[in-house]
Amino acid sequence: MICVDAFKNLNIATKQGELYISPCCITPLKKVSEIKFFDDPYLSQIRTDFRENQWPRECELCRRPESQGQVSRRINSNKWYDHNSIDDINEDLIRIDYWVGDICNLACVMCGPENSSLWKQELKIPIEQRRVNRNTFWKELDLDNLQYVHFHGGEPLLSKDHDEFLRAIPNKSRVHIYYNTNATIRADQSLLDVWNEFKLVQIDFSVDDINKRFNYIRFPAQWSEIQDNLLWYKEHSLGNCIFDIMTVVSVLNQPYLSDLSNWIRANFSTNRFNDPVEHRYQPAYGLLATDNPKKSEIVDYLTALDRRRGTDWKKTFPVSYENLRS
Repeated sequence: MICVDAFKNLNIATKQGELYISPCCITPLKKVSEIKFFDDPYLSQIRTDFRENQWPRECELCRRPESQGQVSRRINSNKWYDHNSIDDINEDLIRIDYWVGDICNLACVMCGPENSSLWKQELKIPIEQRRVNRNTFWKELDLDNLQYVHFHGGEPLLSKDHDEFLRAIPNKSRVHIYYNTNATIRADQSLLDVWNEFKLVQIDFSVDDINKRFNYIRFPAQWSEIQDNLLWYKEHSLGNCIFDIMTVVSVLNQPYLSDLSNWIRANFSTNRFNDPVEHRYQPAYGLLATDNPKKSEIVDYLTALDRRRGTDWKKTFPVSYENLRS
């Protein structure tokens, strides 16, 4: 058993200006004073566990779905590397999960202040704790062998640090870049010009529903704006650019998933070069998870949200409301 990410990937995030790392974006973060990709004790122990054919305790979010016959991050990553053997594997930083910080123009219902500056503002978090969390630790890395960067947010397309990092990447023509974006920002011409230098640009749009239900989940974004932006990206897509739609499945949108699928099929099934748009699903974690039995806590949370925002989840998601009442 092997997870190549443990040997080839680094997840880099910041909290309150301090540095955190882990092997990938779903393993627990470890606070460190500097990046030591090759001999950090935390990373080394995970590699040792894999070499000894053991599941590291930090990798529960892959072990659990695999035990149920489901596909995990580990399986998908190994396919990307086309490598599924421990034989002769060595440490070589070729992939990065990079969290640009918490700058974000949305306060999504399944998110919170840790990953969204707008959530901090809404909750009136004290100003000294509200400063935008930035991530410039890429400057400490040797990027010469880089082949893949996954930009996470906040909202990456609002981050000037992301733009600086992108332009500093050497050997762009062999690097695949991947974005999670909320589809509210259109790339300007300067960014399109830089994207054109890369091997592949993969844009994963976070879209969970349509119409008023979308507006509620991805507050305060408007579905009409998102539709226009998605069609704009389709019209202006580069030859090296492909699209995905990522849908977070929660107790709110689960009964309505076919509506979004139908919209994608009719309007956004390919880019302008007829490359298919993959529509993928990710389960919501925490309070809004579909398997959360604490229905009264979900109702209390959404009711409090409505009081602050002037929204009405019961009218917006009537089927979900009936499900939570039962």
